[in-house]
Amino acid sequence: MRNLLRKPIVLVGMMGSGKSTIGKRLAYKLNLQFYDSDKIIEDRDGLSVLDIYDYRGEEYFREQEEKTIREVLQYGVVVLSTGGGSFFKEDVRKLIKEKAISIWLKTNVETIHERISRRNTRPIQDHNIETIQKLVDEGDDIYGKADITVESSDMEAHFVVDTIMGKLKTYLEANEKKLASN
Repeated sequence: MRNLLRKPIVLVGMMGSGKSTIGKRLAYKLNLQFYDSDKIIEDRDGLSVLDIYDYRGEEYFREQEEKTIREVLQYGVVVLSTGGGSFFKEDVRKLIKEKAISIWLKTNVETIHERISRRNTRPIQDHNIETIQKLVDEGDDIYGKADITVESSDMEAHFVVDTIMGKLKTYLEANEKKLASN
């Protein structure tokens, strides 16, 4: 399958959907470099995402996020995990759709709640189910524009990666046939 990949793979989805964990494992399985846009921004600014939000604001963070995604998409065939809100920005979504294969890690509210409640490093500190449900409801239409959707709720990471591999293979083969017929 590696020889069919001609674009970066970008993981999108809600915070707590497992993008970083799954991204690392997917990159390893595909023998590709892994990048996490949040981690890159944190390293460059010397602050956590939460502190960047607090001290520099969300607008600054979103600007850095878009800049980082644009940069990483120029690195060639890699795996990139993005922040939960990045795909909401139309310019970023268009860029990802044009330059990469987007994979939505779809996750249910209960799983997100359980995962984000374990840590207080997320910009959204309101961890109640109603707030998360509202975010999930808003996000489904946006994230649904990704090229591939993979359910990541209550599944071990290796099963999610195996599911991605299967769906990615089908997607790549379908696009290869489409290109050959043009």
